[in-house]
Amino acid sequence: MAKWAIVNKENGTLTDICDAADKFEIYEGADASFKWIEVPDDTTYDHSMINGVVVHKSDNEDLRELAVVERMIAYGAVGDELDMLYRDQKNGTTEFKDHIDNVKATTTKPGTIAAFVQDPKKIQLEGRNAWDPWVDNWTPP
Repeated sequence: MAKWAIVNKENGTLTDICDAADKFEIYEGADASFKWIEVPDDTTYDHSMINGVVVHKSDNEDLRELAVVERMIAYGAVGDELDMLYRDQKNGTTEFKDHIDNVKATTTKPGTIAAFVQDPKKIQLEGRNAWDPWVDNWTPP
């Protein structure tokens, strides 16, 4: 059985994903900001509609940038790292070195991930409704 979702025309956000029997009435006039759209059965709130196609957020993410953020979080605050260095100097330990070795061993090095190339069909074209299909020669009004 197909699912239905309310789609925001500006950013393609999906809300109220449900079965056809659970749909409720919304305003769908020519100037409506939301519209009921039939979506695949496996659609979740991690999806959005871009140029008339339901896309999972992971299909549109820069994995290299995510790896940079993951590594920054793993390293922690600079102040905490300075405290580790201080304790290492004072106590003759290797806490800082062990911490850095652990981060490098457990997180992906961003430089090893291929550069992200944005698919132009996965960029919502300005001035278009999110549910409108991709058109190669479309220009904004």
